[in-house]
Amino acid sequence: ADALPFTGTVVLELGSGAAGPVATRFFAEWGATVIRIESARRPDFLRAYGGAGPHGLDGAPMFDSLNPGKASVTIDLKHPDGRDLLLRLVAACDAVSENFAPKALRNLELTFDVLRQVRPGLVMLSACLNGQTGPQRDYPGFGSQGAALSGYTLLTGWPDRPPVGPYGTITDSLAPRIGAAALAAGLHHARRTGDAVHLDLSQVEAAVWSLAPWLARAARTGAGTGRLGNASTTMAPHGVYPCLGTDRWVAIASWSDASWGRLADAAQLPTAGRDHLADRLADRDAIDAELAAWTARRTADAIADQLQAVGVEAVPVADLGDAHDDAQLAARHHLEHLEHPLLGPGDYERNSARITGRTSGYGSAGPLLGADTDRVLTDLAGVSGPELEALRAAAVLR
Repeated sequence: ADALPFTGTVVLELGSGAAGPVATRFFAEWGATVIRIESARRPDFLRAYGGAGPHGLDGAPMFDSLNPGKASVTIDLKHPDGRDLLLRLVAACDAVSENFAPKALRNLELTFDVLRQVRPGLVMLSACLNGQTGPQRDYPGFGSQGAALSGYTLLTGWPDRPPVGPYGTITDSLAPRIGAAALAAGLHHARRTGDAVHLDLSQVEAAVWSLAPWLARAARTGAGTGRLGNASTTMAPHGVYPCLGTDRWVAIASWSDASWGRLADAAQLPTAGRDHLADRLADRDAIDAELAAWTARRTADAIADQLQAVGVEAVPVADLGDAHDDAQLAARHHLEHLEHPLLGPGDYERNSARITGRTSGYGSAGPLLGADTDRVLTDLAGVSGPELEALRAAAVLR
């Protein structure tokens, strides 16, 4: 079989949470060796979520799901010998990915300028909340702060209620996709030119960029869109409507006057005075109520089938069980079934892109803390058996 794009590439990962690990997960799936540098002294906070369970730091499902196919090496970077050991590993790597606040690596004297001295041609991705420059660069934070700072929180919710923000840590979902693309481009550039590359990714900036239409509108008009719930300023009807069953819904969007006509025919909705978008926007609440009364008597699948058949945008609103069992995702082999040594069998999401004619995957579940320390240090850093024993006795490998 043809090799995957990043077979032979070695990526060293520093950091925690999702923003960095999700970016490197792409590379683990597509053939790279991804090595997490961790420490029981200050573990990844996602590992700590398993602390109350029987397996402690090795039993956190979220950590496991974000880190399949990776290796784990434990090094105390605050120990002088730990720092030196990391530099030996960097010398054998192609890339470093980290998502600390900038001051963390400055304090450890492990900045890009230091690392590139031991590995000319190094590619480094730094993906913190606010980036490496600017007055807020050293402010550490997570996706909830990123959602608020970027504008997502204010946009999300109902017009007559306080903002609720998007579910989850949205910048931890947006930024890694950009980070992975940037890291791939950096590796390509370094291999062509031999130049070292430092990629400075701001999670907040990635989120602002994804809100470009709203930002442009605010710049032109001096006013933001405000919260619209499920409504739209350019489509009507546009929303999520109740269906038969417990907590079952269908999403429907009418993109044009013609689409509205087909929807009205199918759902037997009144059309007088509603031929044009401006009319429907003005009468949106009444249309939504009439449409909801129609959908509530039918299943989401039946509605979607009926409306799609006449060219109206309509899809069932999936819950996580629906997504797990989805036939389309199954046909694309979206989930890889793997066995975790402690948590047992589980399904691991692959990314959404496929390379025609090649099969990608992780091959293993998320790593146990420090499970690969001896092997990686021996193979990549040339650490001998006696040196490993001395490092362990000095509490460097913890």
